[in-house]
Amino acid sequence: MLAAAGVQDAPGATTSQTTACELHVWPGSKLGSVYSGWTRGGIVNGAVTGRDGYPRTPADAINTREQAELLQAADLQNLLKLESYRVVMHPDALPSSVIRRTPIRIAASATPCYAELIVDDVMMQHDDFASGRFLKVLFRYREFGSDAAPVRSFGTWVQTRLVKFPPKLPEEEEEALAEMRQAFSKNITAFATALHAPPKKR
Repeated sequence: MLAAAGVQDAPGATTSQTTACELHVWPGSKLGSVYSGWTRGGIVNGAVTGRDGYPRTPADAINTREQAELLQAADLQNLLKLESYRVVMHPDALPSSVIRRTPIRIAASATPCYAELIVDDVMMQHDDFASGRFLKVLFRYREFGSDAAPVRSFGTWVQTRLVKFPPKLPEEEEEALAEMRQAFSKNITAFATALHAPPKKR
């Protein structure tokens, strides 16, 4: 039981080889959307909820299960420079209140070294004016070492441009969904790069 967050550790969590350190990973909720254009404003989730006047968007694109699979397939230990950690992959997204209001370890783990990678938000941004379409993901990383409170916290949005998503025709949907999955994987790598980037000089 997660005493602080009121959440149970996922019974379906999968792990890699046994070691003393743990990296707990949570996927995010379903895809959201923001659309801006000449004929419509930036109504949140207008595209993914099928609102009139918005591009058709597959309802189940990059869902929680797919995110978990892509995170599991990523080389997270090397990407995050946590080679001595085993990955504990949780199948379900965390509630927003847990992500933002839990000051200690979210999972009930007593390992001497512990870290968390959380997908907080997954959003398709579609802008007719100039910028185009992007898959944007908000990742949050917390490293605890052996402490109850994090010794390092880092969160940022990363994005990858989309060309084929959302599909214009039904026969284009499979290719568009494949592009969305590839974009999510690219965003994992982009976050790891941002996490380890040297601090900007003032």
